[in-house]
Amino acid sequence: MRLSTSTISTLLCFSFQLNTQASPTPYSLPANVSQHLPLPLPVQVIHQFPPGTWLENLAVQSSGDILVTLLTSPDIYQIDPSQQRAPLLIHSFTPYLGLLGITELQPNIFYLAAGNASYTALDSPGTWAIFELDLTQGATAPRVTKIADFPNAHLLNGLTTLSVSSGTLLVADSLAGVVYRLDTRTGQSAIVIDDPSLKGYPGINSSTTTPNLGINGIKIRHGSLYFTNSALAQLVRIPIHADGTPRGPAVVLSRDVSFPDDFVLDHEGNAFVAEIGVNNLALVRLGNGGAKTVLAGAPLEDPGVLAGPTAVEFGRGRAERRRLYITTSGGLASGLANRTLGGTLSRVEVGGTGWF
Repeated sequence: MRLSTSTISTLLCFSFQLNTQASPTPYSLPANVSQHLPLPLPVQVIHQFPPGTWLENLAVQSSGDILVTLLTSPDIYQIDPSQQRAPLLIHSFTPYLGLLGITELQPNIFYLAAGNASYTALDSPGTWAIFELDLTQGATAPRVTKIADFPNAHLLNGLTTLSVSSGTLLVADSLAGVVYRLDTRTGQSAIVIDDPSLKGYPGINSSTTTPNLGINGIKIRHGSLYFTNSALAQLVRIPIHADGTPRGPAVVLSRDVSFPDDFVLDHEGNAFVAEIGVNNLALVRLGNGGAKTVLAGAPLEDPGVLAGPTAVEFGRGRAERRRLYITTSGGLASGLANRTLGGTLSRVEVGGTGWF
């Protein structure tokens, strides 16, 4: 694929963006969302961190609380979306510099990527590890275990659960353009997908401070791996075997996602994508040729701004099924580092009566 000059220029103006996994949810939007609710949808900020804070990823607990990972510090917080409790710092993964993807394997047992990346220096080979965060005793009594080091990885980013029964995960390296399978019981890992569709744009030096990120957010659904390719502005699907290896060629589902980070799928396979470079939440209808609708996003002066959205997840439970939770970088990935913004956890209502 050849990118236009404007697309390449847009890519080179960004400093960073990242992602993680979420389970598909049994909900979907109506055929024409704009006929049901005026767009853009309003954005409610649940919590804003101090200026210069990058929220990278999130996972929704069965309790409804939200776990958020930070890139600008090696911290994971628990946030009450009802705002009745102050955000809780669960654990700081020092001496690592930041955290990226997160996935839940068993109830209240999460896995996350830690490394020495920063938004100005992403390529950090030899610093990456996957940790287990056990919250079965509650967020105030976390149990943290290092599962594996990844000495050859450059930027571990998206994580998703491959098999609950075998305790395996898939882990994306955005700069190397490969996917690892990790056995969380033994700590052993191996590259299972190394395909051109996972790579960034040819000819751009990934070691610079304007990194050329390929595969980013990853999800598994119906025997296929779905992922965003940030540099190529694509949403892609690869059918996989039970062990994570490919069982068919990659298929580009959309070429119209603007520097995409993480995403979530509904039960029909529609994707809700965090477009980090253009400050938008977009709906991509994968069964309709990848047609895209921008659902939310606002000028930075507006209070409901999505300044560099990084990840998106549906809420859990009946009352939350029409809500999307979104983390942002505070604009650090969108050429907005001069703004006095802090990363946010926000909520967008994407449904109404009769929508689902």
